[in-house]
Amino acid sequence: MAPARAIQFIGTAFFATVIAGAAHAGTYQVLYTFHGYPARDGANPIAAPIVDSMGDLFGTTEAGGASACGIVYKLHKARSGHWKETILYSFKCGDDGYSPVGGLVFDKAGNLYGDTVFGGTGACYFYGERIGCGTVFRLSPGKGGAWAETVLYSFPAPPGSEYGGPYASLTFDGKDQLFGTTVLDGACDDGTVFRLKRVNGVWKEHDLHTFCGGDGFAPAYAALLRDSAGNLYGTTMGGSGTAFELSPLGHNKWTLNTLHQFTQDEGGVPEGGLKFDPSGNLYGAELDGGPLDGGGCGAIFGLSLAGGGKWNKNDLFYFVCDGPHGEGPWQSPVFDFSGNLFGTTQQGGSAEYCVNCGVIYELVPQGGGKWSESVVYSFGSQPNIADGSDPIGGLTLGKDGSFYGTTLESGDPSCGGCGVVYEFTP
Repeated sequence: MAPARAIQFIGTAFFATVIAGAAHAGTYQVLYTFHGYPARDGANPIAAPIVDSMGDLFGTTEAGGASACGIVYKLHKARSGHWKETILYSFKCGDDGYSPVGGLVFDKAGNLYGDTVFGGTGACYFYGERIGCGTVFRLSPGKGGAWAETVLYSFPAPPGSEYGGPYASLTFDGKDQLFGTTVLDGACDDGTVFRLKRVNGVWKEHDLHTFCGGDGFAPAYAALLRDSAGNLYGTTMGGSGTAFELSPLGHNKWTLNTLHQFTQDEGGVPEGGLKFDPSGNLYGAELDGGPLDGGGCGAIFGLSLAGGGKWNKNDLFYFVCDGPHGEGPWQSPVFDFSGNLFGTTQQGGSAEYCVNCGVIYELVPQGGGKWSESVVYSFGSQPNIADGSDPIGGLTLGKDGSFYGTTLESGDPSCGGCGVVYEFTP
């Protein structure tokens, strides 16, 4: 591991040295395996769980539960060392929302906030059946371990699409504002950045920006990044994608600045949002990034402020198609406490029981703008792929230095592979 330090961009490009070695440079443990029906304990988690101050994990599954419309779960580590699941809420497929693809966020009072792609009171239809247009919800802890759900907002039907609810997790300002994105909503059906603000106990929605193609469309599957000045940062994945900054001007007015317009030659499609380093540089992942002659199977990039409001894009690492180092990173990588980057790819890898189930990778800065990449875990390393596959939700760093994540598929073969929650300790 590299020593802790602020990482600086040097020059206009980054290159990574690939370190060939064991694909188990750390400890991997499945904390919970979802069983789907008839267990009704949830199925197919997408977002990585969040960690509270006690070390408990909280997350969502897009399917499963009592009505097969998704759940909110808690995982608690017992004295025996085993992790126990508690279902905090099981969605009913109606006005309460269903299919929570994004993750969760806490407020100071211990309430959980999240969103659903479908459900709510909006008039969105699928083959003639009303499915709702998505919701923003709150779960509040009560007596006896019970949690109560409150729908804070139901999205209306987009003008030209069948549906277009939120796919990404919410961002909380720590006071009275929640920020998020929709994929196909807005006047142009290209997505929005929205805010929910609590005024006298009532949450009111306001669209901060409506995308209309030229400035990007289809905001990504990741929470917006918010800096200390209140600026929001994110990515759009439509076309080749963009990286953007949204800045408040006052009086409910915001201005959008495109930090980078990805091109077809780059590959692009940055689905996983952005992350800051201590120096204010931004990092992200391109699902289809990298040179086209290499197949365009993903890239990790950085954006550095060059002055005059211009940002330079620098590539840290390219994923090679059909290789052991993974391909298709959905979410942006996460820094550990030493300044190294960890992330996941949906596919690729080379494990004993699967050669295309995804990996956990590590990027270590070497100085002079160079990074070294290594695969620290390949999914499909356990019989029947019990360790999961398709880890599209990325990673969450815990206070203990361990990373927590989910896999969309595999785990329990009896339900066709309903996914797992895992811990990786470097």
